[in-house]
Amino acid sequence: MQTPREPELTFDQVKQAINLVDLVLTLGYEHHRQQSGPALDQGKFHTFNYRGKAKLDQVIIYKAPSGDYLYFNRADERDKGSVIDFLKNRLENPRIAGIQASRGKSIWGSVLDNARRFLNLPEPQRKTSPQLQQLIIPVQRGDQYVPDFLRQTMPLTDTRHLNARGLSNETLSNGCFEGRILNQVHEGVSKTGQPYKFVNTAFPQVYNDKIVGLEIKAQGFQGQAADSLNSSALWLSNSGPKTNTLLVTETAIDALSHYQLKQPTNTMYASTSGQLTGNQVVEIRRLITNQNLKTVKPAFDHTVAGHVFDTKLITGLAHVLTPMHIERSLPGQLTVTINSDQESYFRKLHEQTKNYNQQVTEGYFQLAGRHAPPTHTLQSELILAGKEADNRYQFHIPKRVEALAFFNRALLQSYPMSVKMDLEKSRASDWNNQLKESLKEKANAQVPDALAAEEANRRRSLRR
Repeated sequence: MQTPREPELTFDQVKQAINLVDLVLTLGYEHHRQQSGPALDQGKFHTFNYRGKAKLDQVIIYKAPSGDYLYFNRADERDKGSVIDFLKNRLENPRIAGIQASRGKSIWGSVLDNARRFLNLPEPQRKTSPQLQQLIIPVQRGDQYVPDFLRQTMPLTDTRHLNARGLSNETLSNGCFEGRILNQVHEGVSKTGQPYKFVNTAFPQVYNDKIVGLEIKAQGFQGQAADSLNSSALWLSNSGPKTNTLLVTETAIDALSHYQLKQPTNTMYASTSGQLTGNQVVEIRRLITNQNLKTVKPAFDHTVAGHVFDTKLITGLAHVLTPMHIERSLPGQLTVTINSDQESYFRKLHEQTKNYNQQVTEGYFQLAGRHAPPTHTLQSELILAGKEADNRYQFHIPKRVEALAFFNRALLQSYPMSVKMDLEKSRASDWNNQLKESLKEKANAQVPDALAAEEANRRRSLRR
């Protein structure tokens, strides 16, 4: 006897038969009550974290005016839509249990199979949520999701932390940074039951023109607001119609310090919050295109890590005809791979690295003695280059400030970039330390002047 076929299932039938809230609860998502609520001041959007952890997966569910339940994912702007989109996106990007592709079927066939599997679950295994669904009020035109961390922010009024870092109120009130620096209020109860309240400094992190996180600073504390999606985001200053340059620093405080020191024109700032991810490089590329920027200035810290960030941004902004990337990053060495059919570029960079190696070698023998044998100590300080295959070259750079700084400048001089690039480095370890050193030098210089003026006044009073 032939096994009866299951009835055909259409997308419209899936949308009518499966409530998105029931589906995510059954799959193991947990409703985050503190970040959800029906009232307008709380938003009409409800947060669900997979197994209670936003880092595993998080979806925001809301009810459209039509009555349909829809969702979006703050971590991926493409991950949004109906129950069909929810299943499809988790088939294409597996990250949770309970959704799996069907062998030999298209993505759409797998979507229907997963929907059918959910509909065929025994009643005890399917979670239903009639009370929760009643709380989800349809959104109206103009309603938008506001992350919980943004509800705790206000315009910048408490500047004590920034002033203590040497930043003047004149800098902080400059239009370049208007609305880009906030105060964040953190309230709670101590272990002894005492209420407390802190006012922190917060820098909004932007991804695709939306605030997705906060970099938080306070005396003795730095970190990210809960649920921040900072791995793809940048802190950005304002731009204007004449803006043509982007200067990239590790922190927003470094950007503010650079502005106070240099006060460049037609320049906007970006901060990577102490890191530089591949997603942030992509966001910088998008920013260059959207803002029609002509020049990018990597201005990361004057440390080994900062110079490695320089290399990562340079290789990330290389011309499309000469793609390059960091192949390996070992504790003592960085390997950069370059693909190009223009061997003249490689020869130029190779010649510059040989000149650098010659200077390092001469310096070594001046101290070790002319007849000292070459050792691993010397070899580990040299920039090594080689042709790995046709049109594929590699450079191995010691992770030392001097070697990385030389290589990055030589790389910019030898290979074309997708945009003009100029390295800018602080004299101190970072721009804020340079600002504080500059303020200290000015203060010390004013002391002799004050003493001289006091002595002159004393002498004038004696003559009277």
